[in-house]
Amino acid sequence: MILVLASIIAVFLAGSTCGIFAMLVIGIHAEERRVMRSRSNPSRPDSSRAGAVSRRLLTTRTCDEAPTRVPAGR
Repeated sequence: MILVLASIIAVFLAGSTCGIFAMLVIGIHAEERRVMRSRSNPSRPDSSRAGAVSRRLLTTRTCDEAPTRVPAGR
């Protein structure tokens, strides 16, 4: 009986975690679409704070190439 309850709780927690992640991804995607539409129409107001944060997070660049060295200048 305890094993059945533990498995039901585990399935519920896993489903909740996946659901929260899916809602987060869908929300970011919807905000990006809204921002893109507002950029094509200048009469609309600029993006919200959430849009700015998600855009900054999604456009973060990785260091794919080696950084250029700057001499110390001593």
